[in-house]
This record gives sequence, C-alpha cells and structure tokens, in this order.
Amino acid sequence: MGLTGVGKSTFIDRAVGRPDVGVGHNLMSYTKEMRPILYPHSDGIHNIVLVDTPSFDDTFMTDTQILRQIAHWLNEIYQKNIKLSGVLYLHRISDHMMSGTSLRTLNLCKGLCGEENFKDVILVTTVWDEVTEEVGSARERELFSDFWGPMVKLGSSMHRFEGNMESAWKIINSITVLPPAQRRPLQIQREMVDKRIPLHKTTAARATLEAPTYRKSGFKGIFKWLKNGTGRSPNPTPSYSKHLPRRSPSSLSMSTVTTSSYSGSIGTGISSPSDSGTCSTEGYRGNLVWVIPALQAALGTVELVRIPHLKDVISPSLSIALSIEVNLHG
Repeated sequence: MGLTGVGKSTFIDRAVGRPDVGVGHNLMSYTKEMRPILYPHSDGIHNIVLVDTPSFDDTFMTDTQILRQIAHWLNEIYQKNIKLSGVLYLHRISDHMMSGTSLRTLNLCKGLCGEENFKDVILVTTVWDEVTEEVGSARERELFSDFWGPMVKLGSSMHRFEGNMESAWKIINSITVLPPAQRRPLQIQREMVDKRIPLHKTTAARATLEAPTYRKSGFKGIFKWLKNGTGRSPNPTPSYSKHLPRRSPSSLSMSTVTTSSYSGSIGTGISSPSDSGTCSTEGYRGNLVWVIPALQAALGTVELVRIPHLKDVISPSLSIALSIEVNLHG
C-alpha cells in the first residue's frame, strides 16, 4: 500500500524478477485494480502471492472508490477463508514532509489493519537513490518519532527498499508467515464480514473523514444534520451576507459538462435553497444527481487533473459528495 509513485509496482517487479516497464515514470497512477501476483518463494518450497493495490491518491478515482475496491477484494478472499500474512506500507524517503494525503493514507492503512495486526505491518521507505544517507537517515528518524513510532511499539518494523531483488526479498522474509489457521483477519474484514458493518461506518472509512483535509471543512456536522432530518442549516447565515446582493435562481448559470458517459446541463434540475437559506434532504438528493457525475467527469479529464492543485480540490469534493449520498440513503 502507499501513494502513487512510492514504488509498489516496482517492488513487486523487482521481487519477481520482472524488468522495469516504465512504471511510475509519469504523473498517472499505474495500478487501477487489485493485482495479485503468484510467485515461488525463495525457499523453493512454498508459493507467495504479492498483491499490488491502487493508490489512495489515484489520478482518476477518489479515496472512497479506492477503499471500496480494496475492501471488496479483502472481504471476498476472507469469505473463502484466505487471510493475509502481512501488509507492506511504502513511503518515499525523498518526500521532505509528511503531506496531508500521505497522512490520510497512513491512517487508512491503520484503519484497514487494526492495532492487533500492526505486528504484521512492514513500514518500507523507498527511492533511497534520490537522497543522501545523511538526509535519508534524518527523515527516517523523523518518521519514527512523529508518525510511525506508535505502530512500531505495537510490533510493526521499518525497512529500507534499495530497489533490487535482494532488498525486496529481505523485506518479504521479515514477515512471519503463520499457518493459515493462526492468521488473523484484518480489522475491516472483521467489521464488514463478521459484524456486517457497512463500509462507510468502518474504522478505515472514518479515518478518511477524520483526516485534516476533511476536518477543516466541518462536513461531519452536515452528516449529523442530514441524519437528524431537521432541514435546518448547520451554520447560521454569516452576518456579512446581508450586505451582499441577492440573485434570483434564473440569474444563475452553470456550464455544461459532456463526456462519453455523461451529458447534460449541470444547472438543470438543481434545487435551490429556500428564502430561509435551508435545503431539504430531497433537495440534496436532487443536487447530488448532477453534482456527482459532474465531479467524476472533471476527475476523469486529464487536462484538468494535471493542473496544479485542481485535483486536490476536485477529489475531496467528490469524496464529500459521495459520503453525503451514502448518509442520505443510510
């Protein structure tokens, strides 16, 4: 697991001896779905399955969509009585800081696994060829002291991936492979399969909502407001708004977004708030019918997502809209 460009696919390619096929050499996410690779273990007796996962900062999919895809695959194998031996979480040592996206992905990984499985989580730093030993070691110590320390204290271990087959197998062999009957399911498998908890209420999903990016928006309060069905705005109208000119609905205009899968005027069918500034639950449902396809279309437009910072706005907005939709139908 890890962000786009941390070297997940490269790690697997090195482990199984496949040549470099240009993975991760551009801005686009390479892995679009769960990708299991069966390979003989170096002990010559067993086989192992290495599973490449889509990145949580995927070029075209939101974190919610990625989480749903990973959760579906994990639950499917768990229902077949297949359990993982370990989870590798990869992080670029070349990153000079822990970004909000990196922190959110780490929290998602922790939410997926659960503290009781941290002993089976290997924290791997990559791209050591892009930093000096001095800089890399300093960042390694910072990762431990500020972010990874609690996981290490609960059994996780830290390793460096040097970009070759020997290094990859050293990391793989650090995982304790227990007999199938002694392996523990991941937290999200126990929640969704054993306890039948819906995805949006799992610990991993809450980790997405509680990340710094989303806390700032305050939309957790909107969920409570929608669940209560009060139809009242969670925040009073700011005092300065009375000085702004009011516009009638007919004076509003919105652009048209057209793709192969969606075509329509975004403005058509949008429910506007009442004069009191509130919007009913049905009004939100009506709005989401148009808002979600528009954001998905924007996220699927290469020219848009390549604009600096624009994807950082579109992707969280789509995640918020999808989360609100889930809560409206929950």
